[in-house]
Amino acid sequence: MPLLARRRPSAAMVVASLALFIALGGPATAAHLIDGATIKGNSITTKQVRNRTLGVQDLSKSAVKALQTSPSLSVGAKQLRDGAVGTKALADRAVDATKIAPGAVGNSHLASKAVDGGKLADGAVGNAQLGTDAVTSAKVADGAIGAGAIADGGLQTRDIGDFYGSVSVPFGDFTANQCKVVTINAQASVPGQSNSIADDIVAASPTTSGWPDPIIVTANPGANNTIRIIACRLGGDAPTDPPVISAPTTTFYYVAFDTP
Repeated sequence: MPLLARRRPSAAMVVASLALFIALGGPATAAHLIDGATIKGNSITTKQVRNRTLGVQDLSKSAVKALQTSPSLSVGAKQLRDGAVGTKALADRAVDATKIAPGAVGNSHLASKAVDGGKLADGAVGNAQLGTDAVTSAKVADGAIGAGAIADGGLQTRDIGDFYGSVSVPFGDFTANQCKVVTINAQASVPGQSNSIADDIVAASPTTSGWPDPIIVTANPGANNTIRIIACRLGGDAPTDPPVISAPTTTFYYVAFDTP
């Protein structure tokens, strides 16, 4: 029996065979052969990823956590609404002098009662850290400021008195055992406050050089938030005492302290 002649496949046969391979799922089979282990590390970049095709499920847990965490120092004063940071948002002792720029904390940046003793490190807030008139009674929790938080000599009468001020009084001449009284309108430490002087402890002191030592000065509260400044010459009826002592026109400073 004669042998069949061997022939090369024609071009048409090759094309037909390739078409049959594709139809039977050749690319799908190839796709199953490519997985994460097959791809070389760092070979997929932004150019190979179609925009908006990756979802959360495609990311590792560490990548998701990194995206949910604000970068360090990314939140500044411009990102915070006035009064947005209250006492619950601050960890205990979280704020010290290194975290506050000089004059950075003003009245509008503090929520009411936001600062208490637990939020401040010892010695954290000094004169340089506070803006002018930044601290009012509404910003300080009851009992938050102790003696250790106040610099020696740091408070004046206007900082602790309900009323304070000065007045010039021409008491004039005093004979033996004579008292004189002047009534003045007391000035509130903070304008507009509805303080009452009725139960206050009041003190007044002459400041002008030349006030006579034998004349004693006291003060007490009067009606309608007034202060009575009382000057008395005690004694003076001894033969060697001068019959009259003249007190020059004198400036008196006064202060009234609220009682508990």
